Amino acid sequence: MTVNKFMRKLLRLKGLLVSDLQFRYRHRILDLWVKPHKNGCLCPQCKRRGRIVSTMQGYRRWRDIPICGWTVLLWYGPREIECPQHGRIQEDIPWADAYSRVTYRFEFVMLIYCQLMTQKAAARILHVPKSTLSDMLHRTITRIRDGHRIRRLRTIGIDEISYCKGHK
Repeated sequence: MTVNKFMRKLLRLKGLLVSDLQFRYRHRILDLWVKPHKNGCLCPQCKRRGRIVSTMQGYRRWRDIPICGWTVLLWYGPREIECPQHGRIQEDIPWADAYSRVTYRFEFVMLIYCQLMTQKAAARILHVPKSTLSDMLHRTITRIRDGHRIRRLRTIGIDEISYCKGHK
């Protein structure tokens, strides 16, 4: 088994190929250069496959869940595609939201940890500052709740009302 295949299995990177990796021992960071497994690119708006026009000049990074105390960073250079409907546009990144710098897996783990413990403890486990975790948490919750609006609400029924000390 090659090192790249081992890393892909260890991190459960489905749909991604690891092209290169680097350990930074001093800072306990694992850098992984990845690319999507499939050749074609998807339009972020209509999810249709488009023709690759060009590759972006620089690599961008996304933070993934920490493994064994090591911070994992995914590096990838997004490509521009020619969508038949939307024209020239940057491809859809399958492991993260459009403008996010963390993966969906990191967001999921962050939400679970913040339900179970304080934000300070979750930030310590995820190797991010507490203020950054709070900002990411609010952005993630806002994005998830955006499509779950209550439409045409007419009445609200309230079952039990308690007027005690400290209750209003």
